[in-house]
Amino acid sequence: MPRPRTARRVAVVAAVTAVALAVVGGVWLATRDGFDVRETASSPTPAPSVAAVPTATPSPSAPPTVDRSDAGIGAQQPTVQDAPVAVRVDAVGLDLPVVPVGVRDDGQMDVPLYVSEVGWYEYGPAPGADAGSAVLSAHVDSELGAAPMAALFEVEPGAIVEVTTQSGAVLEFRVEQVEQLGKAQLPLDDLFARDGPPVLQLVTCAGDFDPVAGAYEDNLIVTATPVAP
Repeated sequence: MPRPRTARRVAVVAAVTAVALAVVGGVWLATRDGFDVRETASSPTPAPSVAAVPTATPSPSAPPTVDRSDAGIGAQQPTVQDAPVAVRVDAVGLDLPVVPVGVRDDGQMDVPLYVSEVGWYEYGPAPGADAGSAVLSAHVDSELGAAPMAALFEVEPGAIVEVTTQSGAVLEFRVEQVEQLGKAQLPLDDLFARDGPPVLQLVTCAGDFDPVAGAYEDNLIVTATPVAP
């Protein structure tokens, strides 16, 4: 996978999951990184993990761990929202479908098996919500090489992110900051915030891969804000 650049400080940054999210490899078709979910005083905020690359015989992925705690969201149901169905960043050639994901039994935010898909954390805000952080996360690579989400390593502030929703709306966000953080430093409360200014967080794994932990050491987090109509 491409070497992540020196990251910039992100203002509002929580998973992939992404994500930066961490990701994990499935039959070694996915990366080995993912986010953990943490419980906050106000509401639980799961963390993302990254997606897997499409192959003929996919197998389940097993995201690596950051600090883990019970998300306590078993009884929660996703709220009715205009769900995202696609994400596009023309500046780096990223164009992928988006599918809703929840939380795994191990307390981590789930991530699509295929690296050709991006997961949206459906228990949090959707892109275009009036407040809070919408999280999109996917795997960065597979045993076959870099995944489409690796394009985030080339994203620069000012790039436009387009999110298409289920209703057909096309929402625009402008990249404000890009940051690479070690998993232990991930500000999960901010990453999965349900209040505050509306932001879009694109997350994937980054840094060196730790074969013992079966996970990447860092996450790459791209923070974008809505472009006024």
